[in-house]
Amino acid sequence: MLAQFQPYIPHYSYVGDIVVIALCIVILILLRQTFLRKNSRFRILLALIALLCGAAYCSLMYHSSLEQGGNHLYIHLFRLGHNLLLTIVLDLYIQYLHEPLWVPNSVNRQYLYVSVISLVIIIGVDFLLWKTQLGFYIDNDGMAHSGFNVFIILYVLFTVSLFFIIIKHRSRIIRHIFYGLIAVNILSIILLSIQGFFNNTSFTTVSFTLPAICIIFMFHPNPYDIDTGAVSGTYLNSELSDCLSKGKDLLLMRCTMKDFSSNIRKSPELRHEYHKFFRQNVKKGILYHISEDTVLLTLRKQHNVDYEKLMARMIYDFNQKYTQFNMDYKILFMETTTEVIGHEDYTKILDFIDQKMSFNETHRVSSEDILEFYDSCYILSQLEDIAAQRNPDDERVVVYCQPVRNLETGMFDTAEALMRLDLPKVGIVYPDQFIHLAEQNNIIHWLSMVMLSKTCAVISDFLDEGLDIKRISVNFSVLDIRYDSFCTEVKSIIDRNDIPYDKIAVEITESRSDADFNVMKQRVLQLRELGIKFYLDDFGTGYSNFERIMEIPFDIIKFDRSLLIESKKDDSSHFMVSTFAAMFDKLNYSVLFEGVENDEDEEHCRKMRVKYLQGFNYSKPIPIEKLRKFLRNVPIR
Repeated sequence: MLAQFQPYIPHYSYVGDIVVIALCIVILILLRQTFLRKNSRFRILLALIALLCGAAYCSLMYHSSLEQGGNHLYIHLFRLGHNLLLTIVLDLYIQYLHEPLWVPNSVNRQYLYVSVISLVIIIGVDFLLWKTQLGFYIDNDGMAHSGFNVFIILYVLFTVSLFFIIIKHRSRIIRHIFYGLIAVNILSIILLSIQGFFNNTSFTTVSFTLPAICIIFMFHPNPYDIDTGAVSGTYLNSELSDCLSKGKDLLLMRCTMKDFSSNIRKSPELRHEYHKFFRQNVKKGILYHISEDTVLLTLRKQHNVDYEKLMARMIYDFNQKYTQFNMDYKILFMETTTEVIGHEDYTKILDFIDQKMSFNETHRVSSEDILEFYDSCYILSQLEDIAAQRNPDDERVVVYCQPVRNLETGMFDTAEALMRLDLPKVGIVYPDQFIHLAEQNNIIHWLSMVMLSKTCAVISDFLDEGLDIKRISVNFSVLDIRYDSFCTEVKSIIDRNDIPYDKIAVEITESRSDADFNVMKQRVLQLRELGIKFYLDDFGTGYSNFERIMEIPFDIIKFDRSLLIESKKDDSSHFMVSTFAAMFDKLNYSVLFEGVENDEDEEHCRKMRVKYLQGFNYSKPIPIEKLRKFLRNVPIR
């Protein structure tokens, strides 16, 4: 029977289809075990691989039946199945590329309708060709005749459509992916052409498999980190979305360790203990690699598991390892809850709390934490709107101030302007709630300029009323100083309010950066020529460099309250702080002590050659309009 079929059927080897089946099974196993986004494209990819496996199987059975002289109906069905599945594979391949190529849904639907109709027509034509013996058929003597394969028309049409879509929308994907898609599809066509030239069909399914392997590498790379075995953090939101949509609760455990990624690469012992820790403590769950030094574990909660005990055991075991490797850490626990609005907010909430934590702390996220996070989001949205509106009189930016006592005159003739926000939903917002947000999101500069503008306007009113106001200081950050337009903006705002330049003081904090120091020096020298005063804020905290302080002509050095407290500890501390104050006094810097809370603090400061005092002993921060009651009257300007 084999001799009868050979003259009519192209040459064939089982190797190609067996390799495809084995390859598809391996790919399906890996896709099942590898954590990838289970989105629509992933499901198309699974279907594509499964259909390729089916097409290869049909090809094997078709040729095997031909060789063995099998049932004619089965031969026809396996042949039809092979061609039909390969056609659907081509169609799915095009469907898959619609999303990364941003093909509109309306076009996608039209293409789908046309492809389904075309497939039905081709199946009908193939049936007619079989009946009329113009296509593949087996005659009464058992002889097989290949005839015309009408599916080739559909292959060509789909292939042309494929190249048309890729080339037309090539600007919507990066160049490397475009060239990769084109190259692999051309290779598949070349392979089909070569086997056609030699009258062979052994590698037909192989040529259809190459584009599928291409999209796996292009769009579904390995999500695992080799060193930690953790899944890429980009897949976390997919799991959260999937679980929440199905009503399944998750426990999230996040750990940040200093220099974790570099240490685990360098230390085989650390890598061993790390994997041992997770084998002992985590039987089920997915570990995500969020950043270089942060991993996050998710566990799907079950009713019969004591998670409080599990968390306690994990913390205990972790602390045992901490004593061995001494790596600073932050640990956060959180459970999914209806208090969180969207699945993408979980990572944001954990980031938000992590920023506030100190190292070597463990924290469990509470309802108060979630509420604080959403308040912070609201505040940030308001800050962004304030910056977008660019209104120097924005009512949401409120100027408070704290009067400063001049010990030489006994009067309150200066003050420090302090920023507050007054927002519709939350009322008064204090600096510790929004300054860091403004700095992180590059909004602080506009807020500072609004503060300066409003402060200048109030000073102008005070002068018109005949009140004695020597100056008011306004705080500026290093980020403000970096703007090339800083000096021009400050001068313009003061000029617009028609007040003397010496009525404004710029209050800044020293920076460690050499570049920032040089810029700061230039700004100070430029604005001092106009008569604007400069304060060095927070002396005694963080970074203080006497050499740099001497290089910048500050007018007033503000001693932080921590120095006042330190000076009262013992005689040595008092001598050290008083020596600092005396030294600045001799160098013609005025010294201002912050945080004077009672008469004892005031008396203590008086003994240290201090000129100005500021603190709750005189007044809490008040709306700047209320500063009037602290000022004396002088002749109106």
